[in-house]
Amino acid sequence: MKTIRSLILLFALFPAALAISQVSHGGLPHFLQQPSLLRVASNPFFIEMPSFDLDSILMEDAMNERNMSNSYRFAHKFYTHIDSKDAAQTILPDGTTVKQIGIRSAGAFSINLIFRDFEIPPGGKLFIYSADHSHVIGSFDHRNNSPDKIFPTQPVAGESIIVEYSEPADVPFTGHFTIAEVNHDYRDVFRVEPNPDYETYDCMPDVNCNDAIEDIGRSTVLLIISGRYLCTGVLLNNTSDDRKHYLLTATHCLCHDKYYPKNMDFYNGEAATIIAFFNYNRPACDANIKMKGTEEMSIEGATSKVILENRDIALLELKEIPDYYNAFYAGWNRDTLEINKKGKNHINIHHPSGAVKKYGETKDDLKVVTLPQDNFWAANSFWEVTTPWTRGSTHAGSSGSPLFGEDHLVIGGLYGGESYCPPKESPHPDWFSILGKGWETNGLGGQLKSYLDPKNTNRMNYPGLEPNKANPIVRLNNAKYSKGDVLIKSELASPNKGFVFGNSNLQTREFAEEYTLKDFALSNTVEIFGVYLLLPDMPFNSTTGVTVSIYTGDAAPETQIVYTQFIPRYRNYTSSSGFHWANKSINTVPTETFVKFDKPVVVTNKFYVSYKINYSTSAQFCVYNTKFQNANTANKAWLKHDTKGWVKADAYEYGSMKTSLAIHPLVRNTKTVYIEPNPEREAGVYFERSERVLTLKDPLNKQGEIAVYSIGGLLLEKIRIQPDQTSFVLGEQPKGTVGIVKITSDYFSLTEKIMY
Repeated sequence: MKTIRSLILLFALFPAALAISQVSHGGLPHFLQQPSLLRVASNPFFIEMPSFDLDSILMEDAMNERNMSNSYRFAHKFYTHIDSKDAAQTILPDGTTVKQIGIRSAGAFSINLIFRDFEIPPGGKLFIYSADHSHVIGSFDHRNNSPDKIFPTQPVAGESIIVEYSEPADVPFTGHFTIAEVNHDYRDVFRVEPNPDYETYDCMPDVNCNDAIEDIGRSTVLLIISGRYLCTGVLLNNTSDDRKHYLLTATHCLCHDKYYPKNMDFYNGEAATIIAFFNYNRPACDANIKMKGTEEMSIEGATSKVILENRDIALLELKEIPDYYNAFYAGWNRDTLEINKKGKNHINIHHPSGAVKKYGETKDDLKVVTLPQDNFWAANSFWEVTTPWTRGSTHAGSSGSPLFGEDHLVIGGLYGGESYCPPKESPHPDWFSILGKGWETNGLGGQLKSYLDPKNTNRMNYPGLEPNKANPIVRLNNAKYSKGDVLIKSELASPNKGFVFGNSNLQTREFAEEYTLKDFALSNTVEIFGVYLLLPDMPFNSTTGVTVSIYTGDAAPETQIVYTQFIPRYRNYTSSSGFHWANKSINTVPTETFVKFDKPVVVTNKFYVSYKINYSTSAQFCVYNTKFQNANTANKAWLKHDTKGWVKADAYEYGSMKTSLAIHPLVRNTKTVYIEPNPEREAGVYFERSERVLTLKDPLNKQGEIAVYSIGGLLLEKIRIQPDQTSFVLGEQPKGTVGIVKITSDYFSLTEKIMY
């Protein structure tokens, strides 16, 4: 089975009942703030994992991949019981307790963890980072708690990692966790793309190179399961259009040994270890740059809804997906008899071996078949692509990936296959589950129909949902990579040395890209969620000291309105430590990294995005700039001169050039939110200012949402309310800030005013 192997992404996920969002909550680990107060990472500090026979594991993997008998495995799992109570402990002067646990597994390319008994109080913060501090993920806090007390994390680069947990003296209870699984990456999932002996990826086009499938591309996600296996899944819409986060993938992605039957507890346990990566694409359609996509947009944990084992169909539900992920919910078609009649252009979107998102096309009729391997599979329940793909192919790691019909509706998911890339003339079939064949089949958890057609419309097909259609989220970019502009890494001319837009002997420290909103058909005011930085491979080991800022100014960057530290991280998971943030390795291959601001930044007309570097010997840094195809294109890049202040790149005395920095803000138009008061209900919340704890007077009967707005109508934060949940910790705001709290749940609405 073609389960997918991930790049620099997260390891296995939480058990299915957990379903926690893997969005990190910012902040800095104490090793960056007060390194002198913390324990030195000496050899006795690290817990050593035992050795294992890698050759035997690789032979077993080769057999499983050849026979399609298992998921695509990339890590060896150690079952551990490392208790937080046994960590090295430091008490800081303010009473904060800092606990550190070092883990080493010799030869690992990366390590991810799965935590159990995971429960952190408000104020507690968890980070995971490589021993050399080059890769950090986190923080994770009480918002990552789950009913199952399981927390999986994404991989952290290197063979040695440190788990750091800090807890203030005045927390309501003492946090606790055990590291139950340590996953040793032996395939190097941090590589951009594997380099097999045959031309595996050369014939697989990037999704980002085909505008016609941009929306359904955003519905397809990379999955890391149990910290060891890689697959693909797709978000599906339902007839209520309510943004339920239903994810379709293959059952065998969860049942890796393929020994059926299993019970729902098993599938929930596996689903809870999932980490789903959104928008893992090559950022520029340029085959010459093997760049990794962003890994910061991930969700950890899922719950199983319907499992149809003998049809290889698994319908899961993810936790809340942030708006700025810009996810698309694909439509579906269950009309098996009409699918070929609608057209023969079928598309498969997948993450082969955990690579950036690819696609394949076939222009021939699909066949309805019974799988030939054994008698377990339901008869006539699979599509077969018999003739070679017109473009692309499937590959190990593609399992669970969606097959779209002519109308871009999902008709099934990949079970496995034998196709090659480049396509061969002789038949090498691939097999996909047929969504319609499992529609009203009773499986574990019920029927697909109950979730995908909750209104009982009996529709044979249903369109996709674009949640941000009314106010699209846009990635701004002054360059046109699809029209001849090229990413480059400009270096200073002799006798100077180094990068024009990075470390050099000139020690220029800050660089910026200019954006004018009228150039992008936007309103004159937008909110910025964060920015993408496209980084070349660089000889650095740490990004400590790099900051990203937003400036305003009519003629040049003048007023700095916000800044944040640049700490590229992704989510990882191991059974021993659960979900956790890990630092990305960005010194070996070109990498795209998304830097999120704590809350959206509102700007008007013109703004500038800058990055400021330091000059430590281990922290060289550079961002790609652009060679324009059209020599008349206006310069957008700036440098901060030590004596002259900000100067345009085309007026730079050490080598002027017209260029654009590869810094891409993610924005949308702002809109004033009218908060309608509800005078019929008495005050139903209490806000404790010192701890920022919002308490509901009465619990809600169903799931709901808390939205907090500024007095001017800007959204400050959203929190999902679970039934019977009454207390919530709000994010920090300046003292004296007035907030409008709106609580909604189905037909219930309550609005209250609070002061921070």
